[in-house]
Amino acid sequence: MHALTVSLRCAGDELRVMGQVVGTDNRDGTTGRNAWLRLSGLAILALGITAIVASRSIEASQLHGRLSVPPLYDDISYFLDAVQWMNAAKDQSIFASFWDLLRQHAPFSSLVAIIGLGLFPGSFIGPYLVHAVVVLAFLPGIVCLIWRRPVLEIAAGLIAASCVPVVWHTVTEARPDLPSGLAIGLAAGAIVHRGVLDRSVRSLAALGVACGLAASIKPTAFPAALALLGSAFAIRLFVDCIQAGGLRLSSRAAFSALLWFVVLLIATTAALIGPALVETVTYIFNVFVGQRDLWATGESFWTGLLRFSIGGEGQFGLHYWFAIGLILMLLRLVLAAIHGKAALLDAIVLLAAVLISYAIPSVAEIKTYYFGAMFYGLFIVAIVLNGCVSFALVEELLARFGFGNDIRRTTLTVARVLVLVIAAQFFVRHVVIGQISTATRLSAQQQESIRAATERLWSLLRDMKSEQPGPLIVGFSSPYPVTSATIHLYAAQAKMNLVIRNELFHRNAQATGDALLKSEVLVLSSSIPHTLVGPRVGDELIARMDAQKGLCLLDSMTFPDVTLRVYRRGC
Repeated sequence: MHALTVSLRCAGDELRVMGQVVGTDNRDGTTGRNAWLRLSGLAILALGITAIVASRSIEASQLHGRLSVPPLYDDISYFLDAVQWMNAAKDQSIFASFWDLLRQHAPFSSLVAIIGLGLFPGSFIGPYLVHAVVVLAFLPGIVCLIWRRPVLEIAAGLIAASCVPVVWHTVTEARPDLPSGLAIGLAAGAIVHRGVLDRSVRSLAALGVACGLAASIKPTAFPAALALLGSAFAIRLFVDCIQAGGLRLSSRAAFSALLWFVVLLIATTAALIGPALVETVTYIFNVFVGQRDLWATGESFWTGLLRFSIGGEGQFGLHYWFAIGLILMLLRLVLAAIHGKAALLDAIVLLAAVLISYAIPSVAEIKTYYFGAMFYGLFIVAIVLNGCVSFALVEELLARFGFGNDIRRTTLTVARVLVLVIAAQFFVRHVVIGQISTATRLSAQQQESIRAATERLWSLLRDMKSEQPGPLIVGFSSPYPVTSATIHLYAAQAKMNLVIRNELFHRNAQATGDALLKSEVLVLSSSIPHTLVGPRVGDELIARMDAQKGLCLLDSMTFPDVTLRVYRRGC
């Protein structure tokens, strides 16, 4: 939805450009016919890049990522929501089905799963392939931001953006975090890359809607998304007022711009998140307050502050592009300082937005790789914007110092070709023939344990009936080696009446064991070194259940890294 808004805005710009008299030079020196060729060439480039990124990412995932095993958390949650929605939609009206979709935990990811599972029935590759559309939307979004720049710069920007690992990970994960990060980064870039005071009402309204769509992709992160987008708009507006002669002279125009943006932003967000707002806020409260001790990393403040930049998550998602981004930001600041106050303020606005996107996940006590998605997305956009603006500032400085048109044109063309070649070399080395990384990487042993344990447990459960009236209740003590939601998904696909209880959030073995005994079938994993939620009490639980009267052991599976026991109560 966010991609559609960006595409419409871009299409409008194209029509205005190509609506000029053929033969009359536009601002960037192209004619109407050349604009069509330029647009077509960039579209083909974006499609080609997306196809390569998608195919290589899927291949890597099938080798050592999520597609090498049955569906895992958190992706399986959206697959399960999709299957349940598809089952219910057969007997519901269109309006009821649409309302149920909006009440999902993350409607965007549920919709992607619905489309993917519908296009590829009997396989789980579909939702991942559909996520390639997110990449395809992200690249044209970048084109729209830098459309007036020479085509060599735009091409280099597209290729460079696709070399950042987080873009690959967007295809290898079926959760909303990374698509949300790319969309929010693009939306924030659309806010700060040029002034908002001189934009039309239609442009401001479209910007508000686009930002609302971006913030709604991951509903549980909407407070952080609104904080970033609102702060970016406020900073951009404040700087515009300064450049327009002061707050007093521009206060009326500033209030009008702020009103149009905020009203459409809030309205769009409310329309998409509102139906499930209570559940969303409850989830946020449970994770960040009620279960904070289970999810918190326990690291020092300064270690946490560096986590998404030079720390593990930053190195994983951005790799050396973090250093490249810092260099380009510094280069732009230096060139802008030489050029004048207006250029320097523009550079500071973008820098401020990037810092805010970095601070929001960094100061939170709970941290995962995915929490830094909004920073990664905006940082990629900042790399491209800073690179293009730096070229523009160099061009103006060369003109100011008296260099002739031919010298300027030749020098800048050579520089642009060089940058394009370097970006293409990075793309070939790290994407086309290199080793694509995945956000979730599994060893060969983990793959074998997950596949074998899941298949064996499902074979045991699928023909089992409850001895009590009602559904069969199955309790799990750990998400490894069998993800409980995977069994739930298989049951939903088979129309089997099954209730899953996840007893993962108790603080000790006694509480966990007591909760497990409320289920009819108990699935226990031994204690393993892990970063998963819950205490490492598997061995204590197994010892207790082995001695528990009224329980019988249905199956025991031993793997090099874990032991899985299945018990039944009352047999």
